[in-house]
Amino acid sequence: MKNHVSDFERGRSIVKVLIALAVACALIALMFTHENSQQQAFLMLGSLACLAGVLIVSARFCRCPHCGKRIINGVLVLKVCPKCKRSLITGKKIK
Repeated sequence: MKNHVSDFERGRSIVKVLIALAVACALIALMFTHENSQQQAFLMLGSLACLAGVLIVSARFCRCPHCGKRIINGVLVLKVCPKCKRSLITGKKIK
């Protein structure tokens, strides 16, 4: 049987890494490259690719393990599913 909680946690972890990479690429592009240089363009494209990856990973992995609802907004901060009111970590029903 597939463990859906680990899929959600894996998706959350991947989203965190991709956001950190996108921010790092953008900052490096803005601070350490010459304006309108080829390196700056590649780093900004890398940043955009990471942000596209965030959307793809969110759509694929970030679902409530209990009701299956997609959780895209707030995937990094939510602890309870907005639809079924269950904990995304433990699965216990929250009042």
